[in-house]
Amino acid sequence: MNYRIRHLNRYSYTQPVSLCHNLACLQPRDTLNQQVLTSRLVIQPFVEIVTERLDVFGNRLSQFAVEELHSELSVVAESVVEVRAAKPSVAPEIAWDAVTGVPAKTQVFLRPSPYIPAASDAMHQYADQSLVPGRSILDALTDLNRRMFEEFTYDGQFTDVDTPVEIAFNERRGVCQDFAHVMLSMCRAKGLACRYVSGYLETEPPPGMPKLMGADASHAWVSVFMPGAGWVDFDPTNGILPSERHITLAWGRDYGDVVPLKGLMTGGSQHQLVVQVDVTPAEVSF
Repeated sequence: MNYRIRHLNRYSYTQPVSLCHNLACLQPRDTLNQQVLTSRLVIQPFVEIVTERLDVFGNRLSQFAVEELHSELSVVAESVVEVRAAKPSVAPEIAWDAVTGVPAKTQVFLRPSPYIPAASDAMHQYADQSLVPGRSILDALTDLNRRMFEEFTYDGQFTDVDTPVEIAFNERRGVCQDFAHVMLSMCRAKGLACRYVSGYLETEPPPGMPKLMGADASHAWVSVFMPGAGWVDFDPTNGILPSERHITLAWGRDYGDVVPLKGLMTGGSQHQLVVQVDVTPAEVSF
C-alpha cells in the first residue's frame, strides 16, 4: 500500500524572530517492510541550505537556519511511502524470561532514558500479570499490549509531552506517547530491549475498518527485540500489532530522540504551534 503523508508544523510568534536554528525529524526512513518513494521539506520563510544527516539510530534529520526577520515559521514534510504488512516469525517456545544474548547495538534500549526512568514497583506488578515466567515472549507481550488498550483511557487533554510516565501509568490515561512510554518502561524493567517508534496512521480507514486512535496526528508505538525475529512492533494505544496501516517515521529510546521539530531562536516571545497530519492512499508520487 502506498501512502501520501503531509505533516505541517507552523509556529506563530507574538514578537518577530530575527534568527532561528532548527533540527527536523520529519522524513520517514526505510525499513524491512517500508520504502520511502519521495520525501521533501517545504520551509517558509524560504531557506537556501538544508543539511541532512543520519543520527545514531539511523533516523533522517534535517538542519536549517532562518536568518531573516519573521513572525511565522512553517515546515511541511511531504512524503510518499510504500508499506508492506509485517509478518513476525517468533518460535512460540521462546519464553520471555529466557531471552539472552541481546546484540551490543541494541543494549542502549535496555536502559532507562530521559523520558523513561526506572519502573516503579506498581509498574513491575502490572507487567507481572502478563509476563508470567515461562510464557512465550510473543504471547506475553501481546497480552500486555491488549490489557493496556482495554484498561487505559485515551485522553488528549490529560497529559503533555513532559508528563512523567508514572503519572500516566497511575491514572491509566494519556495519549499514544504515554502508552508507548509506559509499555517501554515495563518491558525494560523485565530485561527486554525495546524502542520508541514514531510514525503515522492512515487518516481514514478502508471501508468496514475502524478508525484507529491516534490518527490525524503523529502516532507512537513500541518495538521489542525478539531472538530469531528481530524487532516486533506493538501498538498499546489500539491493542494491535502494527501492520500496513502504520507508517514508521523514526525510532529511539523515547520521544526525546525523535522530536519532530526543535531549535533555538532569538526573539519571538510567546508562540503558538499548529500541527496538522494527513495520511491518504497514493497511487503516484509527487
